[in-house]
Parts: sequence; structure tokens; C-alpha cells
Amino acid sequence: MKIGIVYNARPTGYDRNDPALEKHIEGDEWKTIEAIGRAIMSHGHAITYFKIDESIYETLKVHKSKIDLVFNLSEGISGGADREAQIPMVCEILGIPHTGPTPLSAALILHKSRAKEIWRANGVKTADSQLFISATDSLKKSLTYPLIVKPSNEGSGIGIKSNSIVKNAKELKAAVAKIITQYQAALVETYLPGREFTVALVGNDDSVVTLPIVEINFAAFPKGVPPIDSYDAKFIYGATGMIDMHSTEFCPAITPPKLAKAINDLAIRAYQTIGCLDFGRVDIRLDAKGVPHVIEINHPPGLMSDPFESSFFVIAGRAAGLDFPTLIGKIIDSAVKRLGPLFSS
Repeated sequence: MKIGIVYNARPTGYDRNDPALEKHIEGDEWKTIEAIGRAIMSHGHAITYFKIDESIYETLKVHKSKIDLVFNLSEGISGGADREAQIPMVCEILGIPHTGPTPLSAALILHKSRAKEIWRANGVKTADSQLFISATDSLKKSLTYPLIVKPSNEGSGIGIKSNSIVKNAKELKAAVAKIITQYQAALVETYLPGREFTVALVGNDDSVVTLPIVEINFAAFPKGVPPIDSYDAKFIYGATGMIDMHSTEFCPAITPPKLAKAINDLAIRAYQTIGCLDFGRVDIRLDAKGVPHVIEINHPPGLMSDPFESSFFVIAGRAAGLDFPTLIGKIIDSAVKRLGPLFSS
């Protein structure tokens, strides 16, 4: 097949401690994109790389006859709340098959508040929450402190900081105001004090499989840092040498079989209910009673091949005995199986 990789490029030259990097962090470094390309070519496919910009529609239109499948790694452009729906929509307008969810599901995956509404309506456990569009909004009675405040339409830990957990009305108002000013509407959730896990999934419908569960090891975080997988936890602590990068996760997570089954079952239900396709990663946290709740779903999840970088989806693949080319091949195989009629026509 002829496969086109559509991706966001992360600008070079930023120090990891530079606050300005946060707005670019969802983009990928070239070494990551190139590694994915090599993995795809190892299965006999031809590759073309497409960096997303304002001309991406015209670019893909010109190259349409040379693309059998788009491997979509794009986070979209312009920072809009529905940006992850952009490439799926462009592909569907042009009639180009693509990996990953439809435009609607891609938008819902990024919209944490809407995703949680869908999960609740379908009996998928997720923490109680409220969307704040103003710092003066009144907190609903079902929410009690402590709470966690985050942007409603961001991924990669963007906007989640050490002070995101709030314990009273004054802290809540300040945190909400900061999120609304710097990002967009603020999602306020019940803070779940238990262990945190992330589950990588590959496949569709009855063929969805979960890879070994990853647990976030908060004990490895710097002293005094709250136990949340914040932006700093994802991109600064290990990347700058503050802590050993690989000390922050356990995979496979050590859990009783009953808990492991509950986590995996919840991840599959969250993945299928929101309409994720081919591959994704579901973040899950336990409440005070040890009951798993969905935090959010990640698509596209990070796919960094470098073993010296912390990339949960790839770490889970390694724990399952899948090297990087094999893992990427499984994603493509999943898309091809799902899109079969398009390829046979």
C-alpha cells in the first residue's frame, strides 16, 4: 500500500523548562515521525510524509491518487476545541481512507466534558464533573472538595499543574480563572485519590485487545509534587533528568486479577462507547474505595519509539512482546480490516 503519514511538527530549539513549549508539545519530533515511517516501510508499504498546515486539504487532494491510506497522527491546527476532527474530515471529504476515529468521535475524544456526558449516559464510570465557562459560575452541590481543575479541550497534560488540585472556593475560583484565561473552558472534577493506570488498545468491535496495563508511579515524583500525571510529569521531570524517566511507570502494573479485569473492561467500554477506532489509550484512576473511573481517552496517543523516552502506548507494546514495527503493523492491520470494502472496491 501507499501510506501517507499526516503529522504535526514540534518546533525545535525549545528548552523543556520553557513555558512556551506547552503550546507546541502535542506535535511530534521528526525522529518520532521518521521511526513510524520506517516501521510502516518494514511491512512493505510505501511512505509519504505530510506536515499539517493551512494547505493540507489541497496537499492531500493533489496527492490523493498516490495515497491508499492516511496514517493520522495529526492533532489539527489553530488550537480549536474540535481540531482533532480536521484531518478525519478532510480525508472523508476527499474519500481517502484513514486510521483512527471519524470526525465526530475525534472531536468528542478531545472534548473531555462531552466525552464524560456520553460515558455517564452509557453507564461507564467517570468522576462527577462540571464545565465552567466563567470563574463566577456556582459549584453544583454534588461536587465536594478536593477537586481537580483542567482545560476541557486539551491533551498531553496541557494546563494540568501542581496547583490544579483545589481544596476550597478561593482556590477553585483562581484555578478556573487561570484555565479560562490561558486555555478555554475549565473542567472541574471530583479528585480521585487512588492509583492511576493507562491502557493501550488496538482493534475494533469484538477484535479490540488491551495491552499490558501501565501504572503511573507517583512515589518516583519529586518530593512535595501532587500525585497527578501533570504536564510537568509527562514532559519535564524525566526529560530534564530531574528523576529517572523510567521510574515513573510500572508495566505490567501489579494488580489483583479482579482489578486488572475491571480496568481492562472499563477501558474497552470507554473506547467503544466514544467511537475510537484502530488504536487509542484510556487513562483510568481509582476512587477512595478502589473503584476504577475513566479520566480521559487519548487519540492519537504518543508513539515514541526511543526506549529512552516514556511513551505509554509503546511501553505497553514492549511488555506484550511487540517491537515497534510490529506494534505499528497491528494498527495498520486493524484499519485495513475495518476498511476492507474500500480496499477491495
